[in-house]
Amino acid sequence: MDTSARPAARTSATSTATVTDPAEVRAILADPGYAVPDPGRGALPGTMLWLRQTVARFSTGADHARRRGLAEDLLRPLDPGLLRARASDETSAVIDEAGSCPFDVMALIARRVPVQVLAAALGAADPEQVAGHLAPVAAAYQPGPADPAVADGSVARLAGLLPDGPGEEVAARIGLLIQAYDATAGLIGNAVAAGLRAAAPAPAAVLVEQTLCRDPPVLVTRRVNPDGETVALDLTSASDDPAGHLEFGYGPRTCPGAAYARALAEGAAEPLLRRCRWTGAEISYPAPPALHVPARLEVLRVR
Repeated sequence: MDTSARPAARTSATSTATVTDPAEVRAILADPGYAVPDPGRGALPGTMLWLRQTVARFSTGADHARRRGLAEDLLRPLDPGLLRARASDETSAVIDEAGSCPFDVMALIARRVPVQVLAAALGAADPEQVAGHLAPVAAAYQPGPADPAVADGSVARLAGLLPDGPGEEVAARIGLLIQAYDATAGLIGNAVAAGLRAAAPAPAAVLVEQTLCRDPPVLVTRRVNPDGETVALDLTSASDDPAGHLEFGYGPRTCPGAAYARALAEGAAEPLLRRCRWTGAEISYPAPPALHVPARLEVLRVR
């Protein structure tokens, strides 16, 4: 099975169109007439629906500006270089502990190390517990078939594990951690898979940047047009565009954590590329329109 080919982005059954021209994608992302899906109003605090209704990701207008500012304020004191170093140290510790046994990069590193490093930087007293509660929350974060009530308990536990503060600030912390759990994990998995299958892997920073262009974890984002129809925007369409890739978005909703995601991915990928080899076990991916993230990536320590 050829796992190196990037799947085409698809729309859900409720989507009416897929936009694949990168210039048009940028124009829509910059157009305030195209809104994010409405998460509704009035959910009970500490629930999954409350989280959707309280983060910048699904907010508009003044709410979006204020909540995005909170996320930026949380990230601003963090040093990407220090995050990179801590991710590298924690990854090396996992490799050492694995010894001569094959291990799954996704379960032990990609979906844990970035979250634990970021959670610690954001003030969590027990980053390991934070990582343990993120899976159901990340699965239900985007509107879709997942039942948001399944994640309610994990949202409440995450709120209790993070520093106290106003609800919007707590939601902003959880939102940042969800990105580290899913998108950053996919960036690590795809970059390491490409590097370990290459005859001479490029440096981690180069592989991460190549992955953002050629094999990104986030395939699509969605907007609602002025007629109320959902439009899927293909974020993979700009891989060869001189204007750059679209993996961190464009316009007023450009991801504020891009530098931190790169740093965490590079820190985790570097020791894996230097000290491990791919076992040859199949690298499977879920079917689109899910995130393009390896379900499992089995490696073996060689150094």
